[in-house]
Amino acid sequence: MRRTWWTGRSAALLTMAVVSFAACGCGGGDDADSTILNEEVPVADIADLPDVDETRSQMLGLIDQVRAEVSRLVPATEPWSWNREESRSGCTQEGTGSKGVALYFANLVSQHAFTDQEWHVVYPVVQRLARAAGLPDDEAMQDSGGNHDVRFSSDDGRTLIFGSETTSVISATIACRRPAGGTP
Repeated sequence: MRRTWWTGRSAALLTMAVVSFAACGCGGGDDADSTILNEEVPVADIADLPDVDETRSQMLGLIDQVRAEVSRLVPATEPWSWNREESRSGCTQEGTGSKGVALYFANLVSQHAFTDQEWHVVYPVVQRLARAAGLPDDEAMQDSGGNHDVRFSSDDGRTLIFGSETTSVISATIACRRPAGGTP
């Protein structure tokens, strides 16, 4: 049986997200709140952070930097293409009660899966770029031969996702942020 990047833990997370999405009523418009998102909200008050559109622009810049550097180091990763749709969900920041918006980016995908040798070349570069962008924490969701999934995150609720198994993926999430224009 052929394994894909979305098997195992990723499939379980997707199932959990779908069940949580349905349970929280998050499909009911911008005012719906996700209980899962509330666990990952920024430590800082979202009123003091850039709005979701400004943060989205910053994260898209980081994704593009990562793609460019990875492509330079491993030219076989070209071309990259977007799949899935970007999505947003309402959220409430615990402690402040501020209403906001969480953002889940589409995936930027390469059909080239990294060899372990290639991974050891690109991972430190992606880690350096993430840290330079203010994402100092990294957690390996998977890190075994031919199966890598790392999350780079910050206390302000931004996460860069970088992984490779049968394809390579760059994506991101933004936890609760003020909507552009100031009202959820």
